[in-house]
Amino acid sequence: MHPTGFTLDGTQHFILEAKWEKELTGRDDLDVFLGKVNRTADNTLGLFFAIAGFQPTAIELHSKRRSPLVLSDGGDLLAILDERIDLDELLRRKYRHASMTG
Repeated sequence: MHPTGFTLDGTQHFILEAKWEKELTGRDDLDVFLGKVNRTADNTLGLFFAIAGFQPTAIELHSKRRSPLVLSDGGDLLAILDERIDLDELLRRKYRHASMTG
């Protein structure tokens, strides 16, 4: 199975994974996704949408130094669907925040 992906601003490539479950997404799911992302080109990021959100330990582990993962939850998706922000701008803001805070 080939991963689903897209390109932002013509330069930043993303692989997309989404989880539509009631439970918080944990470390194991993010570890597997990180492996997929790490097998791609150096400038590829992974966007993981988890509708219910993420376990705090998973966020902490995958928010460390130079993580290629961008995490989004149901609140982000709702903001996009309500047209309060578009996906491109959401990703730019998340990437900028990660770049400035590590």
